[in-house]
Amino acid sequence: MKTYIKNIAVAFAFVASFAFSAYADDKETKKAASLNTGVYINKEGKINVFVDKPNNDSNTTLLVRNATGDIVYREVVEKGNQKFGRVLNVNELPAGKYEIKVSSKNDSQTKSFQLSEPVVERVVSIK
Repeated sequence: MKTYIKNIAVAFAFVASFAFSAYADDKETKKAASLNTGVYINKEGKINVFVDKPNNDSNTTLLVRNATGDIVYREVVEKGNQKFGRVLNVNELPAGKYEIKVSSKNDSQTKSFQLSEPVVERVVSIK
């Protein structure tokens, strides 16, 4: 019985060591290849875009497209910039749905946002 339990324990340890090492290698690969972006709205109603890429050996493209797919803003950040940020003024864009796409080498991330017209309230007063 003791030999049987030892064999099971050794087999489990053997399988677990391969599983955990494969998981760790996969996690390192994903971490090294991922493009990190942060997109949020600031107090003035502009959109801040921050990019942190794992390497600086490729250009990074920042695109803003409307709902029909037309590019309304395009910027190419030259290689050598591993971290950078942009403030996008969207005040002049018409109401509608848009997407921001940040791409570099084989990785890209897309965020969407919507602009709407302010709602005007009508006030009725009787004198």
